[in-house]
Amino acid sequence: MDYTFSEFCTDCVKALKADSGEAGCKEIQKYFDKILAHPEFVTEILGESPEPGRHIIHHDKETDLYVLAHVYDRAGHAAPHDHGPFWVIYGNATGYTDMTEYRRLDDGSKEGYAELEVSSEYRIEAGMSSIYDVGDIHAIDYPENTTFIRLVSGDAERGKNLRFDMANNTVEVQDRAKEKRIVSSV
Repeated sequence: MDYTFSEFCTDCVKALKADSGEAGCKEIQKYFDKILAHPEFVTEILGESPEPGRHIIHHDKETDLYVLAHVYDRAGHAAPHDHGPFWVIYGNATGYTDMTEYRRLDDGSKEGYAELEVSSEYRIEAGMSSIYDVGDIHAIDYPENTTFIRLVSGDAERGKNLRFDMANNTVEVQDRAKEKRIVSSV
């Protein structure tokens, strides 16, 4: 490989140390797109037949950057949600992910109530990525045999976030720490 996973992780940490804000996130996305051009890094880390589910494949304790591989043998989706206090970058190693972004129409003052409208819809193909800032509401839909990678600015798998139900105009706080979501940590 022209660009190794180890080099990618080092570059991301340097970028975060230089700027932990929007500019640093965009710099990381450049490195992310570079490593996504070499999807074999997933096999090198998780093996030829990785177990379906979420795998933490890198965590930098100093910057709290997490890199997760999501390996799915079945099609799936996630309802509209945010990632709490964390930004996230999604990228596909294999398959694709259909993304829907939402705009919240209410002011958030009524507990348990939320009104959303779709603001954009697009597909992240293998080798592509997309950034979601703190509080960005989005939903995902992916076919079977898809592997996507998420870069997260903290431990979103153990944090709290908002999950929305558009049919009922409701929102609830999801406590991910109460769910077993991680299959393995490398």
